[in-house]
Amino acid sequence: MKLRPGAKPHLRTPAAWRGGLALQLFAGLLLALGLSACSEAEAPLKKQKVHPVKLLSLSDEGGGVIQRYPGVVEASERSNLSFRIGGELRELNVQAGQEVTQGELIAQLDDRDARSQLNNARSSFNLAQATYKRMKYSVEKGAISRARFDEAQAEFQSAQAQYSQAQDQLSYTELKAPYDGVIARVPVDNYQVVTAQETIAVLQQPGQIDVTFNLPERQVRAIDRERAMAGRQEDAALAWVRFGRGEQRYPARYKEHDTSASEGSLSYQVTLTLPEPQDITVLSGMSATVELDMQQLTGATGGQWRVPVEAVVMRDADPQQAVVWRYVEDGSAAAETSPDVEDKDKDKDKAGQGTVEAVPVEVLQATGEGLVITGELNAGDRLVTAGASRMQAGEPVRPWVKEAGL
Repeated sequence: MKLRPGAKPHLRTPAAWRGGLALQLFAGLLLALGLSACSEAEAPLKKQKVHPVKLLSLSDEGGGVIQRYPGVVEASERSNLSFRIGGELRELNVQAGQEVTQGELIAQLDDRDARSQLNNARSSFNLAQATYKRMKYSVEKGAISRARFDEAQAEFQSAQAQYSQAQDQLSYTELKAPYDGVIARVPVDNYQVVTAQETIAVLQQPGQIDVTFNLPERQVRAIDRERAMAGRQEDAALAWVRFGRGEQRYPARYKEHDTSASEGSLSYQVTLTLPEPQDITVLSGMSATVELDMQQLTGATGGQWRVPVEAVVMRDADPQQAVVWRYVEDGSAAAETSPDVEDKDKDKDKAGQGTVEAVPVEVLQATGEGLVITGELNAGDRLVTAGASRMQAGEPVRPWVKEAGL
């Protein structure tokens, strides 16, 4: 190194030398990291090929044999008690659930007008009766003409009829129980003005009760008449009834069904009968749920299943044939194992996977709970119930499991 004349050599201190070296090393490290990042290729996203599906397992009960319908309780022997005349209620001596005996007073109307009419009719009757007796004596003596006697006799008979009618009118102000029973319903209040023939109380005779419900026209047509008639005599129940929200169900027998459709609908009213339960109070008008064994009533063979509407689809290849998609589990995938942690995770994802296959079915009927179908199905089969219209034969799927929080 050459120095200018008179210049002194510049010496770097150790601290400055170390600082420059650190900066060089840091810059080199950044350069190396940048080159490494640029050289590493981005991993492509893997497309999911296994679709999750919601499945329904067919139970051993068949699912389509027992149908449920809302019903209403009616007493087999019941009477709607009412007055033959109108008026104001002055006494109402019963309430729902009360037991009454024959001749017991149920209710009474204000009878002041009826008693006044009875007094007037009695007075007219007494006067007409006295006149008739005098005229009868006089006509026998020849004191009056036969025509005058006939007039007196007619007036007496008219007064007698009016007096008897007034007595009846007074008796109509009282409403009595025609037989021993239980008051099922009281739709009026005391001191209320009621009309003639308006129901004051519903009296039912203990013993048998009826449950009525509506059955769609298609199912009524499918009922076998001989089986229905036999169901009235056989001990085996064709239907069961649940009352309210209770879990206990009671066997019932088929009794009858209407021969004409209900007004405004294509359904027919069906009546079941059963003995009155002893462990609960059941009154006319209460709600009930009917469970009907349609297989026994129609004579249909086994292999019927009730599934959601979404589970039955039509394929483009054969739009006239209804099918369901049955899940077929791939057992080999679940059986594979690997000692590596990464392979174990892969096997865990494969476990429970499978494919779907189309099973032709016949739709027997539609209910409020889904479709009743029949086909080559068995108890334990699992059917696709969501997204069935997008399924293809052999498509890999896995059962959808509801995760926590969803």
